[in-house]
Amino acid sequence: MSYAISRGNNLIFITEPGGQTIEAGESVELTKTFPEGMDVSPYYTIRVAGGNRVVSEGAVTFKLIMKVNRVSFLLLDTFTVEPGEQFTRTYDVPGVGLTIKAEAEHGSGLDAVDAAVFGYKF
Repeated sequence: MSYAISRGNNLIFITEPGGQTIEAGESVELTKTFPEGMDVSPYYTIRVAGGNRVVSEGAVTFKLIMKVNRVSFLLLDTFTVEPGEQFTRTYDVPGVGLTIKAEAEHGSGLDAVDAAVFGYKF
């Protein structure tokens, strides 16, 4: 994906309008369209926002993973969101690439999540 990076806030990633569904006990890479990870290097800070839809049947754990040369490198952050809950976190840019994974708890049924990442550039 090629796009111009302007000063201020830039949308780097957003899930499809219907969200991403996850079966119980499964893990999904939300940012799979970026095999090397989302390029966050041009930004000063990033904001990651998302949520677990109210129709979900269980908790979902989000994992923010730093990537270098297509290889998962270090876990930046992890947090669990119950159905109907949302989150937003701001980070200094954590390197070159970033991947977001979502994992549904075992026995939870079907879950639906959303996520968005914004980059801020001076």
